[in-house]
Amino acid sequence: MTDAQHIRPDDLEWETFHDPHGRPTTPTRVLRATEPFLIEADFPAGFYAGLHWHPHDTIYLVTRGEMRIGDEGSFCPGDIRWVKAGHSYGPEEAGEEGVQFHLFSLGGDIGLNWADLHDVPEALAQRLSQFQHPAGRRRVDQMPVVSPGETAPDWEQMPDEGPLIFRVRVSPDAEHKAFSLDFDCVWYLLEGSVEVRGETTVSAGEFFCASMDEAYSLSAGSDGAEWLVFSSRSLQPL
Repeated sequence: MTDAQHIRPDDLEWETFHDPHGRPTTPTRVLRATEPFLIEADFPAGFYAGLHWHPHDTIYLVTRGEMRIGDEGSFCPGDIRWVKAGHSYGPEEAGEEGVQFHLFSLGGDIGLNWADLHDVPEALAQRLSQFQHPAGRRRVDQMPVVSPGETAPDWEQMPDEGPLIFRVRVSPDAEHKAFSLDFDCVWYLLEGSVEVRGETTVSAGEFFCASMDEAYSLSAGSDGAEWLVFSSRSLQPL
């Protein structure tokens, strides 16, 4: 990732996700079309998607409604789901009120490969076989939390083989001159707002893509701020 970008989902238009095979799809908003690739999806009530897999490790962040995924069970707001590249799963079924979620692709474009049409490449299958768990879940409110200036969590503090995810919390009206991490990452604002580099204010429900090569001045709003940090690559060692 070569730059930082403030993403406001509400400024973007919904469009129909394109499936070259003509299978039913749903509205999506393309939040970022370069690495890390981000989309927002909106499944109507009862929508059903069969067995499929993605070419890159993928993260779901559920923000509204309910989704049931095969034998993994039900996912609701506040749930984070991760899945390794090449792992076939499904079906995905939206609940009675539909489901809305953000989708992060770690390493390349968000690809949808139907399991009955596309075999998993051998290289992905070999990588996948080295993990004990091809998919997993976490809760937003159970992720480790730190303040700027404190040591950030690392892989050893993650509960599974999934991605590196934690929270950053800033007190109301607090200022920090140089916040940085040693990896490229995506911030997702959960609460409050924070002004970054004196240039842009990121509010709840918005994203900021940050580079490991930069330090960011922070100025929290009157309610403080809290955000999730996602490593934008799958760095988990095998």
